[in-house]
Amino acid sequence: MDCIVRVNEELGGDFFYLGLEPLEPIADIRPGRFFMVRCSQSADPFLRRPMSVADYKKDGSGFGLVVQTVGWGTSLLSTLVPWDRIDVIGPFGTNFEVPDGARSLWAVAGGSGVAPFLGLIDHAEGDVDHTVFLGARTSELLIYADRLKERGACVITATEDGSSGEHGLVTEPLVKKLDSGEKPDVIFTCGPTPMMRAVARIAEAHGIKCSVSLENRMACGFGACVGCVTKKRGEENYITVCSRGPVFDSFEVEI
Repeated sequence: MDCIVRVNEELGGDFFYLGLEPLEPIADIRPGRFFMVRCSQSADPFLRRPMSVADYKKDGSGFGLVVQTVGWGTSLLSTLVPWDRIDVIGPFGTNFEVPDGARSLWAVAGGSGVAPFLGLIDHAEGDVDHTVFLGARTSELLIYADRLKERGACVITATEDGSSGEHGLVTEPLVKKLDSGEKPDVIFTCGPTPMMRAVARIAEAHGIKCSVSLENRMACGFGACVGCVTKKRGEENYITVCSRGPVFDSFEVEI
């Protein structure tokens, strides 16, 4: 599916935001699902890159991607300008689901892992309070705190160098809030694997349902290449993250 680039916005550090308009509306975009993005018009790089959906329009007429420049493919994407064309396929995968009756939702994000929570909060249904814990190494890499606040979320930040918010890992204010007696109905997390692993264990220790969005390397996006497998928890079986995920219950997979 061809899309027109409407916005390429620097977010700080090595992050940028691509706002895209598909030539035809794309159905069933939801927070946590992803697109496989072609990085150039040539065969270099050959493989597409998986990108989680950020904000989006319910009618499928537009959506955004939060991208971190980490290699050749994402470097090419960072050079796109308005009216450029970009080819995507998708959306693929499972999405974050707010449980029926939930009134309090906490999200824990690191780096570009904040992306799915923009759309989640934008399109939240019912009276749900959102608290977002944002973590990064430095304040320069801490993105979207202000925009999440504008969307009505309570935002708690932490940086490893202490340049913004609490000094330390993002799991530390999470534990403090739980120890104070507050408890959400569900915790969602997306970002670096060690962070998600810690969040899942904290949630499980407090008896809170937790959904994790895995970021395994993907080549096809729909389970054909079997390159993104992850181990099922408590079993010797493996499942593909792209087709069975990327969003899983934390009890379902080894993180």
